[in-house]
Amino acid sequence: MELSNIVNLPVSPINNLIDRLNKAVGDKMIIIAGRCKAYFDGRIKSTLESGDRLLVIKKDLSIIMHGPEGVKPLNWQKPDAGPIHFSEKDSTLEMFTRRKKTGETLIVVFEQIFTSILWHALDGTEIEIYGDESDLVKYLVTHPELIEEGFKVVKTEFQTKVGPVDIKGRDTKGREVIVEVKKRNASPADAHQLKRYVEYFKDTEKKIIRAIMVAPNFPKNVQEYLEKNGMSIKKVPWSEIFPVIQRPKSSKLEDFFVNKKEEKNS
Repeated sequence: MELSNIVNLPVSPINNLIDRLNKAVGDKMIIIAGRCKAYFDGRIKSTLESGDRLLVIKKDLSIIMHGPEGVKPLNWQKPDAGPIHFSEKDSTLEMFTRRKKTGETLIVVFEQIFTSILWHALDGTEIEIYGDESDLVKYLVTHPELIEEGFKVVKTEFQTKVGPVDIKGRDTKGREVIVEVKKRNASPADAHQLKRYVEYFKDTEKKIIRAIMVAPNFPKNVQEYLEKNGMSIKKVPWSEIFPVIQRPKSSKLEDFFVNKKEEKNS
């Protein structure tokens, strides 16, 4: 990883920096912290006046610019933004890119650079996301006893004209049952939706069908509404089934520096 610290651009390191930046495009992750302006010209046009910003150009040529606050980028370009070129313009560092298909251009002009990093970043892993409502449904399919003893799953994501039913199955008496699964505490809107499913089967398929809502908890008014309309509730503590991910155990900071010193001396 290459690191440069430059306060004012009109000094000799700028030419060397431009050369290294252009060689790094598409090969390394480029991170530049500095005071800059930005201009975008496309279907919409935008001007960003001078401010302290962080510009990140990834190896796939996606571009993100952040300000000192907030998580939303001030400017961005999707992967394969187009040829990206750095040059010196009137004692400033200019980054220019034009998307080939649309002709959209993004120009970032740095008046000052505080830090620049050229990072040969490697990451072959993919993020693993679990614990959303579809995962909860899958878990109930493999553990139907959590819904009800003897419950048998017939189908998931059963389509109706009023929306998809999470689980459709049968109880020990052979009666058809629909199950609505919620990750959060059940709400009045959830209860009303389950009632709509029941009415759909009654009106369209001419069936009297049982209905169960599965959720971590039920406010009193929701529970009363469901029970009043002949629907059942089942509390399932998802936080116990999908527990909070614990922070990985780390070594003391002193141990980190000791290990680095040992590596250096070996």
